Amino acid sequence: MTAPFLSLAQIRNRLILTARWVLRDHRPGPDGRCPICRAADCPVAAAARDVLRAAKEVQLWSTATEPTTPDRDDPQQAG
Repeated sequence: MTAPFLSLAQIRNRLILTARWVLRDHRPGPDGRCPICRAADCPVAAAARDVLRAAKEVQLWSTATEPTTPDRDDPQQAG
């Protein structure tokens, strides 16, 4: 599928999958350096972690429910 036909959830999922893929490739070796970037603090891995953190925060926001006020048009159920 192309981007215009993807839902926001599908885009978010693809971002998460890509970030995980990047983290697997940029995992520090035994010497503590990224095998691709050869840097101790790999900026690519840091960006991927930021993407995962942001995606998790967005998921928490979307699943949080706010207290709702009763609607006057809804019939009250006898308890």
